[in-house]
Amino acid sequence: MSRNRDESSPRPRRSPTQTVSDATDEHMAQMNLPELPPRIPDRLEKALRRRVDALLYELQQAGNDRYIPPLEIRLVRDAHRAVLTACELGLSDGEVYYARFRELVRTLGYQRVAVGFDRPNEWD
Repeated sequence: MSRNRDESSPRPRRSPTQTVSDATDEHMAQMNLPELPPRIPDRLEKALRRRVDALLYELQQAGNDRYIPPLEIRLVRDAHRAVLTACELGLSDGEVYYARFRELVRTLGYQRVAVGFDRPNEWD
């Protein structure tokens, strides 16, 4: 049996929400969930972009300055919510924000867990 993909070629990347969409699209359509508008108001988009940029910047600073644990945890949680909101509302840079967020929290020592992120055995 031959493989479909050459090992030397990069693996195709999909967003976290697309990894199970092919198996669940029919069921989701049957639920008749209300759709979000195709375009969000400019004022909301600008405010969300500013908030995400600021939170991601502060996460980067947390790695440089070693913030106290409660502040760092709060930044991770708030940034996670803001980035997921950007993805949910369909901002054009939503996936880029999510990738940058994942990189920053990994740099800070957090690991992905079932719900959110955790930094095991680091708070001495």
